[in-house]
Amino acid sequence: MAVGFYDGVVGLWDLSTQSALLRVREPDKSLSLTPYRCILAHDHAVRALAFCPASRHLLVTAGDDRLVKTWDLRRLSDPISVLKRFLTNEIYWPLNASGIMLAQENAYVPNGSQGVHYVDFNLRSFFAIPRAHTLWSISYSDWLNSVVTSDILGELILAILPQISVGYHYVKRALERRFPIYLTSLVPHGATGEEKEAMEVVEEEEEERDAAEEEGRETEVSGAGSEGGNEGINGNEKGAEGSRVDTNLPPRFQTYREAVKKYYIHHRDNNMETFTKAEKRDVWKHMKNTELTANINMDDMPLAALHKVRFSPNLCSHTWVVSGGQAGLVRLICLRGLLTSQAKTFLKRSQTQIDPRTPEEAAQRATDDASPASL
Repeated sequence: MAVGFYDGVVGLWDLSTQSALLRVREPDKSLSLTPYRCILAHDHAVRALAFCPASRHLLVTAGDDRLVKTWDLRRLSDPISVLKRFLTNEIYWPLNASGIMLAQENAYVPNGSQGVHYVDFNLRSFFAIPRAHTLWSISYSDWLNSVVTSDILGELILAILPQISVGYHYVKRALERRFPIYLTSLVPHGATGEEKEAMEVVEEEEEERDAAEEEGRETEVSGAGSEGGNEGINGNEKGAEGSRVDTNLPPRFQTYREAVKKYYIHHRDNNMETFTKAEKRDVWKHMKNTELTANINMDDMPLAALHKVRFSPNLCSHTWVVSGGQAGLVRLICLRGLLTSQAKTFLKRSQTQIDPRTPEEAAQRATDDASPASL
């Protein structure tokens, strides 16, 4: 077991040890297990870490120093590789690939590069899911070769990846590989159905307008950079004077109780039983609009934010996803559209190999577990 600490130290525990030096009996008769090794992995806090699923000797860590390091636990004097990235919130190491997936904080990231990146150990990168804001969590399914993400906007996104272990550099129409599972929005108490639809339309119009304004702003900045420096100095003086008399201060940050009294959470679920004509659905269009630009009020409590998402690791329930967020709600969703006939055949074959019962009984049990009625 590996644990990262705020001072950049990573502690390693052997849960099966019988050493009297590591298993300490406390005065109250309880048993404490001390780490057998501690390493100073980062200069600042450790934000995420993950073991390699194919080897218990390989560990990857990410810290507040924006470094992602790969360690061989048999030789801890120096890391195997060091990668300079952005602030990483979560790491996943796929079983069928020689690389890692990173969920990134929005800080330090260039515009257009936010989202999920897969980086192999030859420093080749694949941009799996673009998102406009901070990603809190990711989860990868080795059974489905898919990844789900949860972010600060409250959107749960599914992406079906190419064969990352073979080649992914010439993937075409990557947008059609991404599907929203559900979207979360904050609606004021007392709003009617028509008002909710109007709010959603206004949000989409604001997102498109902000994208156009940002493009125009970048053009203005590039043009202003070629002018003389005296104007910039005068402009700074005017800006300083203006800040002295500016009374339009932002409101204080909302507490959880204040946000709950003002808003309630509205979930818009996508139909995950089929992906036919998914690009014509409203939730898919909303996902497309928020991939590069999205509005968020930093003074409001992010009740809609989703902080954790996980695929089920079990073979019989590999299409189930669980998510939880700031509001304290935990949701279970079944991605039935990914349970294809090929997947059912593979499920039968896999369970027949690992099930101790007769092949006929195992095949019948696999068929019953994979049927939509049992899900």
